[in-house]
Amino acid sequence: MSPKMRVLLIVFSSFVLLVSGCAITYHVKNNNIVKKATPIGIEYFKTEYNVTVEFIDSQVFAGYVYPQVVLYGYVKGDVNQKISIAINYNTYEVENVGGPEWIFQSE
Repeated sequence: MSPKMRVLLIVFSSFVLLVSGCAITYHVKNNNIVKKATPIGIEYFKTEYNVTVEFIDSQVFAGYVYPQVVLYGYVKGDVNQKISIAINYNTYEVENVGGPEWIFQSE
């Protein structure tokens, strides 16, 4: 193998390892945010609206866009009753809640 080819292979391998490492770190960080926000969201729906919910999906926004995680789910026992909750992951305060009208009318 020629020296140029070795250098090229080393550079390419280093790049792949660097990108993979960053992607793994990003995924772990987002997973930790979701794990911390999930019980907050469940408790919020329970205390504010007396509704038990389950979360099945999430979206973590980049901090430079807006430090927010949105959890998506449904009212426990009825998958057709979709809910969502937006939580600021710097303060872990609830910023927005969405769901069927009947949940909010019971306030």
